[in-house]
Parts: sequence; C-alpha cells; structure tokens
Amino acid sequence: MANERLERLSSLVGIEPGWVDFFGRHRIVPDETRLAFLSAMGVDVSGEGAIADSLAELEARPWRRRLPPVLVACDRDGPPSIPVTAPLDRQGLRHRWTLREDNGALHTGEWRPCDLPLTDRGDAGRGPVGRFLFRLPGVPLPGVHRLDLEDDEGGSATMTVIIAPGRAHRPAALAGRGRVWGVATQLYALRREKNWGIGDFSDLAETARRMADVGAAAIGVNPLHALFGAQADRFSPYSPSSRIFLNTIFIDVEAVPDLPESDKAGRLLRAAPMRSGLEAVRGAALVDYPGVAALKRPVLAACWDSFRDRHLGSRASARGEDFLAFCRAGGRTLRLFALFESLHEHFLARDPALGYWRNWPEGFRDPDGADVETFARKHEAEVGFHLYLQWIADQQLAAAAEACARRGMAVGLYRDLAVGIAADGAEAWANQTLLCQGVSGGAPPDPLNLTGQDWGLVPFNPLALEQEAYLPFLGVVEANMRHAGALRLDHAMSLRRLYWVPWGAKADQGAYVRYPEDSLFHLAVLASRRQNCQIIGEDLGTVPDGFRERMAERSILGYRLMVFEKEAGAARPAADYAEQTLVAFGTHDLPSLAGWWRGADIAEREHLALYSDPALGEAEKAGRARDRRQLVTLLAGEGVLDPEFPTGPDLSRADLARLAEAVHAFLARTPSKLLMVQFEDILGFDLQMNLPGTVDQHPNWRLRYPVDIATMTADPALRDQARVLTRERGPGVAAGEAL
Repeated sequence: MANERLERLSSLVGIEPGWVDFFGRHRIVPDETRLAFLSAMGVDVSGEGAIADSLAELEARPWRRRLPPVLVACDRDGPPSIPVTAPLDRQGLRHRWTLREDNGALHTGEWRPCDLPLTDRGDAGRGPVGRFLFRLPGVPLPGVHRLDLEDDEGGSATMTVIIAPGRAHRPAALAGRGRVWGVATQLYALRREKNWGIGDFSDLAETARRMADVGAAAIGVNPLHALFGAQADRFSPYSPSSRIFLNTIFIDVEAVPDLPESDKAGRLLRAAPMRSGLEAVRGAALVDYPGVAALKRPVLAACWDSFRDRHLGSRASARGEDFLAFCRAGGRTLRLFALFESLHEHFLARDPALGYWRNWPEGFRDPDGADVETFARKHEAEVGFHLYLQWIADQQLAAAAEACARRGMAVGLYRDLAVGIAADGAEAWANQTLLCQGVSGGAPPDPLNLTGQDWGLVPFNPLALEQEAYLPFLGVVEANMRHAGALRLDHAMSLRRLYWVPWGAKADQGAYVRYPEDSLFHLAVLASRRQNCQIIGEDLGTVPDGFRERMAERSILGYRLMVFEKEAGAARPAADYAEQTLVAFGTHDLPSLAGWWRGADIAEREHLALYSDPALGEAEKAGRARDRRQLVTLLAGEGVLDPEFPTGPDLSRADLARLAEAVHAFLARTPSKLLMVQFEDILGFDLQMNLPGTVDQHPNWRLRYPVDIATMTADPALRDQARVLTRERGPGVAAGEAL
C-alpha cells in the first residue's frame, strides 16, 4: 500500500515511472529517486504517514479552491471555460464575476452554479462539492488578465486568465517561402583593437553592421545572462546566476557616457598598471575573465560615482531620470538582483565558504528579511552600482539591436536562453519557493554522453510555478527577447518534460518530470508576439513523439545540425530538410568544420581519457571517416563539390576552403527558414568553444578568434560565401510587416 501511494503521489506531481534510453533499454525509476524529487518539490515524504497525508492533501487541493490559480488558453479555441468549484447544496447561490484585461478593459456578469454544466463531483472535507464550467461570453485579447468572483454570502476568489495567440511571431522575411541567413558568434571571442580582451556590446554592434552589409539577416550570440560579478572565474554562459539580467563584463567601458565626466576614471586609464594590464589581456589567446573584470570594475565604479554626483543628487538630470525609470521598470526583481550582487561580494570578502547563499548567516538567506533590508540601507551606493551596471549593459545591448535595425537586418539579434540557473545564484536566492533545490536538470545517456549529463542547473518546481500563474516563466522568456528579433530556447523539450538528477546521484539515475506543456507553449507564443521575436526551439537529443510537430504548428522553428542529419544511415539530401527549422553545420558544443573533419574532438576526448573504453574512441574514428566519405558523396551529388575531393583527415588550406564553400552552398539550398553560419567554419578556424563532459580540462568559453572583426569580415572567403548565401536565399533586408 505504501508503494502504491508513492506511485500515485509521483504520478500526481508529474514524475514519470520510467523511460527508454537512447539504446532502447527501459529504465524503471527507483523509489529513492521519486522520494528525492518529491522532497525537492516541497512535498513531505519523510515517512509512510507523511506520504499518505501528502497524497490526501494534493488530491483534495483542487476541491478546496473555488478557482484554480491560473487558466492559460489560446484565442483560436474560442471563449475559454473557467472551472469553478462550489458546494452542491449552494448551487442556487448568485455569483458575480469581473474580468479585468491587462489593457484596462472591464467585463462583468453573473450566474448561478445550477445554471452551469456540472462536470465532476468531489469532497473537500467540508461536504460534497461540484466542478462547474463557466464559459466567458467572448475571447479576451491576448494578454495576462485577472478574474474576480464574489457570491452573495461574501465568498470571493481570484485567478489569472492568460490568453495567447495561436502562432508565434514570424518576421516578414521568413513568411511564405522566404528564407534568410545569418552569422552565429560567441560574443566573448570577438577581437577589436579597442576592446579590453573580451568581445563587448560595441563589438556586437560593429559585427552586425559589417555582416548586414554583406546580406546577413541575423547575428546570433551565446547567452548574455548575468553570471557572478564577484567570481569572474565562473564564466559558463549556460550556468548563470540569473537569466533575467545581463552579463556586465560585456560592457564597453570606453563607450560609457559617464567616462569623460569622471576625473578618477581618466586617471585610472592613464595609469601604468592599466596600460600594461590592457596590453596583456588584449594579446592573450584565451579570455582572461578575472583579469578583464579587474580592469573594468574600478573604472566602471568611478563612472558610477561621477554619475551619482552629476545626475542624481537633489534634482536628477534627464540622464538621471532615465536611470531611475529603468530601476522602477525593473522593480523588485531588479532590486533583489542588485542586492544579491552586493551581498555575494560582501560575504565572499569575509570567507570564500560564503560564496553560496545557503551558507550566509540565517537572516540573509531570506531576500525579504529584515537583515537584508538593513544591509540595503547601509550599502545603498554599492547596490546602486549594480543597478547602474545593468542599466549601462541594457543601453549598450539596445544600441547593438539598433545597429541591426539601421542596416535593415530582417531578424536582427538572435539571443539564447539557457535551460536553467545555478543553485547558488541570484535567481535561486530570490525565488526559493519556485525552484527545486536538491535536484539538477540534465539529460539521459546518449552516444555523445554515455553516462548521461548532470548540468548542475536548478529547475522550476512545476507545483509552485502553477501557484504563481506561470508568470516567472513568462518573465524569463520576455526578458531574453528584449532587444532581440529571435530567441533560441536551449533544450526546448523542457516545455514538455525535463530530466532531473538527484544531487549526489549518477546522471543515469535520474527520471523525467512532466511540465504543463500546453500552458508553457501558450506562454512562449504570447511572449513572442508581445516582443515581436521569432522563437527557435533547440530540439536535439531525445525528442518526445509529436513535440516537433507541435512546435511547427505554433510557428516555432526547430533546430537542425548538418552533422546529425541522416536518413537511413546516410547524410540527408538538401531537399529533405524540414522547412520550419533553423539549419547550421554545427554548434558551440561541436568542433568547427575544420576540427570536425580532422577529428579534433575525438582526439581531445582521448587525450583527456573521457572514453570509458578505448574501443569507443576507435569506433568514433571509424564513424567519422565514414561521415567524411558520406559528406563528400552528398556534396558531389548536389553539384557543389568535386567527387574526387580527398576524404582523408588532413586537408590543405585550399581544400578546406573549398569544403567550407560546398557545405554552405548545400545548406543554402535547404528549405529551412533560417541558415546560421559560424565564422570559424567559413574561415577555417580550428576551434571548439565547449567540449561537453569537461569543466576546465578544455578551454571552454575562453577561446578567442585569431583575428579581429575587421579582418574576419573583410576576408575574401567570407565575402564570396556571403554572396552565394544571399543569391541562394535572398538578402536579409527587412521588408513588409511581420506575421
């Protein structure tokens, strides 16, 4: 009986009982994993009695609420029906309802339960109740609305009603048979004579201008999420402190308007340590994140001091008012982020063990606690500095987006949203009840990761997310659509389910947890239309049945990589690629075209002893040789490469250039809506930005391009290939209205 209750409880919260791995083996989820997941969701499973009580509580909860916390619906499905729970002996009681749309429109009416359809019966412990369906008389406009309900006996209830359009935003250039191309880059990798050893927002704007001039419709970048300001050595863009705010290391210090007004900043720039420090970081092959942060931080702090004195004071200037308006718009969420940054820095200075907020003194673990508020008052200037950094970063990102628009880019900035956040970061501290501490998001075993993956990212709690009307999810998505024409959802399958791994367990001992797929799809589409931003869902790996079809129905582009696209074991012909997709040769987790051809990734994994069995490495080498031959056959069949092209691992520079031309000519012919190319593939750079399965054994997220932006974008190979891509796909210049 206890096991049966545990199974029912697990099913109720969305824990799947088992899963089939990539190799076709069925894995049964053990009780230990279920218990760990339930505990992480805040469900008491401390003993058999607690399990029974938790099950009874969760089963009774819907019957105790007059209205559910939220209803999410699609406008194309007609007027939504609201489930209302009422005592069966009060069916004649009059109820008055008011719907307040987010545009200010007000709708009212009244009904009695006895006049509504009765769909179910239950008992909340206070007598029999029924579930009645109240159908709104019309369809509200897309948005986030509030429904209030009152009865003649003084009872009341409130819920959120969210209406989404049927389809996501689609730029006009991608409508009909429209196809465009763009360039993907890692922002940190960009070089420019004036940058400070890391690509910055001004570099992004400059690259966008140059690529727009040769026909690119989009410029894609790695996640720009806020990392850990006090720990510059934590630089993975996919393990952020907060996905809502920006990584301020990308600020171009020399473009900050307050720099010329600050005498202190000027002295810092002229000092010998600054000059030698800049020379060192600018000349480095790898990004020196701590070194760059150490150079930028004092100059930006001096800019903040000057800004406070000149633009805030007793009467704010126009520039000061802009800053204050930014802070008001950011509200509590922005203030808590700035507070976390200040607290994190404060406690780390006392003791390195205090880097995790759960190790802070108890009074500071609660973001709404009195100790935190006292700290905020005493350290107002420090907190304000972090608000200022976010303001400057947002302005500079906006300027990069404006550079895209001025050059007529049809899509513009293409941002990337990581699937989760670090458990010890700002977002986790500020939203403790929304997140599942004790588990990590990950992925089950597959050919590239035979033992599975544990990303170390804390996931949303689906139970708590519903209580908050899913608005935190909507907020994260919309924050990352800011200043963007397209957004990639990393591991898009998390809209349906996410593989969780208990802390301390092996990655293959996890299980899938279901999320409210219909609601999350609706919310993503709503965000897309409100922000005029195309969505791309990264649907690689284990993809549930029907998921890609659902994305296509909602105008969400899928994600296809040429290196993985096979049909009956052979490389897929161009005409057979799915239309409603983004297509590329590879991605940041794979080697560049040059590295892939020579098997650099395999050699690196062998060197780092990442294969559990040496035979696996040999098998991959044989598979890569077969893939090279298939690629040449495919490209020759398309008429873009000589059939006699060499298939050995070593190519001359000229042959590598011909291969890159052929690959991109092939990809340009696919019906896929958006083609993204990488600088390293076009120009023959042998780079792999991230090697999955490593932390610091490989220079993940630190590799810089060997030449600067001007040199890359003026390269004849790039310009020749840009002409081919533009001729095949059309210019990426905006025209007409988006759908």
